[in-house]
Amino acid sequence: MIIGIDARPLSYYFAGIGHYLLNILDVLQRLDQENTYYLVSNKKINYRPENPRWHKIEGRAGRKLLSSLWMQVFVPGFARRYRFDIFWGPRHHLPLLMSKRVKRVVTVHDLVHLRYPETMKPANLILERILMKRSLETADAVIAVSQASALDVTGFYRKVDPKRIHTIYSGVPQWPEGQDDADFIRTLPPYYFLFVGTMEPRKNIAGIISAFERLPPEAYDGYLIIVGETGWKINELKACLRNPKLGDRIILKGYIPRRHLKGLYQNAACLVFPSFYEGFGFPILEAMAFGTPVITSNTASMKEIAGDAALLVDPYRVEDIAGAMRRIIGDAELRSRLNREAASRLPLFSWQKCAEALMEIFYRVCSH
Repeated sequence: MIIGIDARPLSYYFAGIGHYLLNILDVLQRLDQENTYYLVSNKKINYRPENPRWHKIEGRAGRKLLSSLWMQVFVPGFARRYRFDIFWGPRHHLPLLMSKRVKRVVTVHDLVHLRYPETMKPANLILERILMKRSLETADAVIAVSQASALDVTGFYRKVDPKRIHTIYSGVPQWPEGQDDADFIRTLPPYYFLFVGTMEPRKNIAGIISAFERLPPEAYDGYLIIVGETGWKINELKACLRNPKLGDRIILKGYIPRRHLKGLYQNAACLVFPSFYEGFGFPILEAMAFGTPVITSNTASMKEIAGDAALLVDPYRVEDIAGAMRRIIGDAELRSRLNREAASRLPLFSWQKCAEALMEIFYRVCSH
């Protein structure tokens, strides 16, 4: 088989989908020594294949907003020139004008544009509405990263045959090789709660800050560290950060390298991740992998991914979040139990299993 892959998530800032694609490709290169792969992007791809059967096709349209147009216009021609048998879109979209001879596989991470459209930038919302529906309806196979996302697809897109939808869990994102950054770790406060994710309304950061404010000072004098890129509509968050009661106890780290993020997870009292909606939620697995307790939402995919290895809360009830934070502070046995549950649950999430299931889908759609 000759397989084309939309590699645009590897051309920009590595968010969740970038890590998803990076980890799968690392396994696929080792796993598949028979088929030929082409990584396709509108600009330079920040990934170096070691398998000699892997190639890169890089365009010159650097602006991110133009990448979707570039994909629709140029990739059908690449598919003809290099005789793709399959094209895999790991980020919701497919080239719609590609020859019907080419089999199509698309991965769905979430349906934010339908669940929480008000949290998206207008340009991204328009692209999702235009491209995602048609991509799902024309795909020979749809990969959902969680059962919750699979149910969203069948619920919102009635023309998508449920038999074509396959739930394949992601693995735990890998960490760069090398020693931990001891100098960075020494700058961390001795006790802190941690949030990791893009700073946008869907992540419920305002709720986390309100819950943090409710912790009794006589029981907790630690910090809240917020890590992530600045997203869309953050005025409410800025207002929360000006809370004089909290002083300097909220630390904004912004985007940080993964070697720093590793140290933050390892030394945190707890990850607080009560998003209103997630298609998967990589920070949950990352924290669990380090034995760090997790507080997350009892909605969408989060309860599916965390299982019994986290404290589940109603993200719309600040008191629920604050109560869970108080429990983490005061209950050592609870922390130990969550650690044990996390260790038993993590084997469900394997990049090896994910890549093997993806290859099985490639062979299946090619045989029809």
